[in-house]
Amino acid sequence: MRAARYGEAAEILNGCQEWPEHVRDNAIALKADALGRGGSYVAALEWLTGVADMVTTPAGKFGYEIALCRAFTNVRDLDSARAHAATAEKFVDSDPHGALTLAYQRSRLAWFAQEFDPHNLDVAASVTHPDPTAAMCALMIRAWHHAGLGDLKSQIADLRLALAMIDLETEDALDVGVLATISHALARVAFETSDAVALADVRARFEQIEWSEGVRVERFQTLRIFGWDSFMCGRPGPAQWSFKEARQCAPSTAWEVMAHLDRAFVARIARNEPWALEELAEAVRLSHAVQWESTFNEERLALLTLATLTAPSNAARAQRYAATFAALGTDSVQATFAISHADRRARAFARYAQGQIDAVLGHLAAAERAFRDAYEIFVSIDYQFQAAMTSIALAEVTGEPSWREKAAAHAAHYPNSPLAQLPKTGAGLEPAMPATLSPLQKQVAHALAGGAEVGDLSRSLSRSIYTIERQIAAVYQAFGVKTRSEFLASARALGMA
Repeated sequence: MRAARYGEAAEILNGCQEWPEHVRDNAIALKADALGRGGSYVAALEWLTGVADMVTTPAGKFGYEIALCRAFTNVRDLDSARAHAATAEKFVDSDPHGALTLAYQRSRLAWFAQEFDPHNLDVAASVTHPDPTAAMCALMIRAWHHAGLGDLKSQIADLRLALAMIDLETEDALDVGVLATISHALARVAFETSDAVALADVRARFEQIEWSEGVRVERFQTLRIFGWDSFMCGRPGPAQWSFKEARQCAPSTAWEVMAHLDRAFVARIARNEPWALEELAEAVRLSHAVQWESTFNEERLALLTLATLTAPSNAARAQRYAATFAALGTDSVQATFAISHADRRARAFARYAQGQIDAVLGHLAAAERAFRDAYEIFVSIDYQFQAAMTSIALAEVTGEPSWREKAAAHAAHYPNSPLAQLPKTGAGLEPAMPATLSPLQKQVAHALAGGAEVGDLSRSLSRSIYTIERQIAAVYQAFGVKTRSEFLASARALGMA
């Protein structure tokens, strides 16, 4: 369990319900924990329900009720979780640290219920637990209470405090799953808020973690963040190594889609459109093999990035990606991920993607509303990178110089990155095209620059061959060219192809 090899732990515990009483009750609760931390919350509940009559000692009953409280919390059945927390209280004296353990579960339950209060009695008690791992978990939950209130500086402070507690543990007692979760959470919020000191703490710990199967997602996510951080700090070489390593250890096809989208987005910011198109094409290809409704982690965000990056060449497909994300929702996403049910960031990401789609379609008023919604959230939680990107988008759809100034202010937090240069040049992420083009013609131009043929455009844009040929003729006229080769040369000059 401490090595985050949860499948092996569950296998070792098979048949534990038949073990002698002095170890049986603890083993039953431990197996539920192994199943839950391995990602199968439903299996944990099934297991606990099936062995209900086998737990006999007071201490065992306390551990059993705590396990049920945790499992019901994980599946968002909060009423049942509260009921089992109340039952656990009847046996709390059977465990030397029972009151603190119960306080932790209640503070966790309150966070799931969006009852954010980092200073309530349960939170205050749980962080005093004498076991370092338990105290680290309690600090992590307190950090998420801060995040729920939009106080990311306090969130970072608690996560850094939890990370520093590793020195208090012996090597044998180190819980890799807890360490990996804290590292990923801290890396994410530190990057988005441009906290270089906190991110350096994570980098210093990263190589000390024995990254086992149970923490593959956390490793992948942390490597992605390292890649973005290096890129935004003007270190393209280390950025590519991190992105490459992340892609190689992607836990699933959905995560692999995310890895290619990272590289596509970075390439677009760096004005390397051929590379961006290549990575985006691979991401789109892989996305067809993903059953998105079966995902339950942050990989769903790939749908929004797909929507953002495909919008210029195929707004209809982009809308499908965005609508799929909206239909899936985020209620089932694991609690420690950035788009969890209690986090406004998911809405901000979704509104940004919708703004990109509306802008391509020429619905500028709708695009402005969507971008403003996203911007207000990103600013309120101090997400400098996302605020800069959204400011640039608002500058493009409104033409207002004030948004260019805001973009420059946010981008200044990453002074050596390509992003910091964009507001100064007056250019956005999308290459400029002739103003006479209609929204459909702009999509055709982008797709042509990406290598699409007439048949591809007919199918993807749901237009007849005749209509597409007319649109291509209009595109050529706007660009002042007569042939495909001349258009591609012009597109390359604009950074489109």
